[in-house]
Amino acid sequence: MTSNDSNNSEISDNVIYFPAEQAAGITEEYNHSDNSNESNTDILLMESNSILGFFQFHRTAQKEESADNESSSNSSLRLNAEKLFSKHACHQLMLRELLPGRFSKVSFGKNFKPNTNGKVMINYGVRAYSGQYSQDGSFFYTCCQDFRVHIYDTTNPNVFKETKTITGDYGRWTITDANLSLDNQWLAYTSITPIVYLAKTDPNDEFQIPLDFSGQLPQEFGELIGGANDGRIYGRIISLLARTVLLQLNGHNSVDVNSVCFADDSSHILFSGSDDAYIKVWDRRSMRDGKESGVLVGHTEGITYVATKGDGRYCLSNSKDQTMKLWDIRMMISGERFDKMQLEDYRIPDWDYRWNHYLGDRKFKHPQDVSVMTYRGHSVLKTLIRCHFSPSNTTGQRFLYTGSEDGRVRIFSIDGRLVQSLNVVEAIQDEYSLQRRNRFQQESVIRDVSWHPYLPIMTSTSWSDTAFSGVIVQHSYKGPDN
Repeated sequence: MTSNDSNNSEISDNVIYFPAEQAAGITEEYNHSDNSNESNTDILLMESNSILGFFQFHRTAQKEESADNESSSNSSLRLNAEKLFSKHACHQLMLRELLPGRFSKVSFGKNFKPNTNGKVMINYGVRAYSGQYSQDGSFFYTCCQDFRVHIYDTTNPNVFKETKTITGDYGRWTITDANLSLDNQWLAYTSITPIVYLAKTDPNDEFQIPLDFSGQLPQEFGELIGGANDGRIYGRIISLLARTVLLQLNGHNSVDVNSVCFADDSSHILFSGSDDAYIKVWDRRSMRDGKESGVLVGHTEGITYVATKGDGRYCLSNSKDQTMKLWDIRMMISGERFDKMQLEDYRIPDWDYRWNHYLGDRKFKHPQDVSVMTYRGHSVLKTLIRCHFSPSNTTGQRFLYTGSEDGRVRIFSIDGRLVQSLNVVEAIQDEYSLQRRNRFQQESVIRDVSWHPYLPIMTSTSWSDTAFSGVIVQHSYKGPDN
């Protein structure tokens, strides 16, 4: 086991089977093609008859610029120039124009990560639970505890222009999640109830319909899957011919399934994460017996979120054991083998992450851990905190990032290094001091974070029990000359 004390992250023991250098090269396996293949998959999360969230994942194949054959002298010149000017955006742009064969969007964009504590863009005064950019970066949407969904035009990334506020029926506790369709025309949102609401994003169209998971949906919405608090997973293809639940799996032994997602655009492979501390991998092409294809073992407390890399192979998870883990399904334990294993339950009895500090050993490693990498330092308490891969268009998904209960956004490199920590509390305190001319003690829980798909901008969604609750903070890149 190798640890990095400076950033409190850890490289898993499994790295002996999957070397760090190979892990760092994961992003190079991203599918480059000459054509941009686009598809969309809608994901619905349920809690028994209560829906937890709705997501849409979409991946676009990246077109990589081919490298030109250069003479050895020119190559040496390029390398020296890159080394000299690698930190300066204007020089990078100049070199990219002069030496196009040497620069790609990814190689250029990976040097520019959000690195500022940020500025407050919105303060709702009520808790905000989710905030994400659309796939093209032109929309940003949030959902709040007052049962409102806010939609913003972000074509100017520095201005959040609210175009519509959708007021939902009051449900249980809060609107937990919302999702914008790929064409930006529809938005689905839900509370912890059996009802999903569909609404138009057009400010002049008040169309909105409530429906349950077995009800009818517009044809445009395609496919949904959901996880329930009875341990089941539900799947449904929405079409003119099929508008009922087509898939029902008993996946997680009657405990909450907190997160589900498709592994890639094909929608054949599914990931589900549950309070049983396991991530299960499902292949819909071979589900006649209702069994999972494999299980990813390594967390010791419940899973709060599962994010896909979009390549059908890797996924990322956050857990109440205070770790984030990177997984490769080629290392999963088969379903048959999993059923025969006598696995010890390491979950702390009667511990509730919503109210108490973590009581376990944060550096404890599950004896059967099959994860590729383990990341530590953030705090997964009080709410189901989310994690994500960085954008493919600008970073090649070389980074992982997560919210945290301690008011910070953390960005990790795939090989386990903490490369950036953004202090949201400082940004909120600065805003408050400008308004009230004095500072105050602020505690913020960063539940969700979204990295702009094309710009070095990150937007965090946080809540607290103070007047500054439900705060949207934008974190930008600041160069060495600024």
